[in-house]
Amino acid sequence: MTPRLLLTAALLGMSLAHAQVSIFNIPALPPGQSAPAAPAPTTPAAPGTATPGAGATTLPTAGEALDIPHQATLNGPGSLKVGEATTWTFDLSNQGEQPIRLEHGACDVRFEVLNAAGQVVRGNPRDTVCTMQIVVTEVGPGETMDVQTIRWDGRDSQGRALPAGEYTIRAVFSGAGVRIAAEPFTVTLER
Repeated sequence: MTPRLLLTAALLGMSLAHAQVSIFNIPALPPGQSAPAAPAPTTPAAPGTATPGAGATTLPTAGEALDIPHQATLNGPGSLKVGEATTWTFDLSNQGEQPIRLEHGACDVRFEVLNAAGQVVRGNPRDTVCTMQIVVTEVGPGETMDVQTIRWDGRDSQGRALPAGEYTIRAVFSGAGVRIAAEPFTVTLER
């Protein structure tokens, strides 16, 4: 190797050794868009602590409602067994005349589970780590597209198996500056 090449390699190696990268400063957004705020770490609730009462929600509430006529639904099985992870898709149907284009994060669909009394038994986790990957969802007029998939295993927020019965899944897309709530989905939990 030539002395010039050795010097270049040494300088490059030193600069790389000092670089620090975290998942929150990786440039993955298109120019002109800002990265979402890093989620605040939380401590899980202790067993036996109260869950939000009827009418309360743990889902994101930020963002304007999508102004193009649409329908959002969850699509998946109507029953599951405790401990068996099951998935549902968050589907978006465009009922307007303009296309819907969402550039959003890889986990902008959040969900919670309510018991028959309307209490949140499996809240939206706030301490999850999401990638900064950008997903583009384009839904033309009259089309229906899967936005993201959610997964639940019949357990509460502390990981305990819930009793058999009827539960309601509520899901919200909150990203790209808009908020889209899916119609509630009823699931029968079996032991």
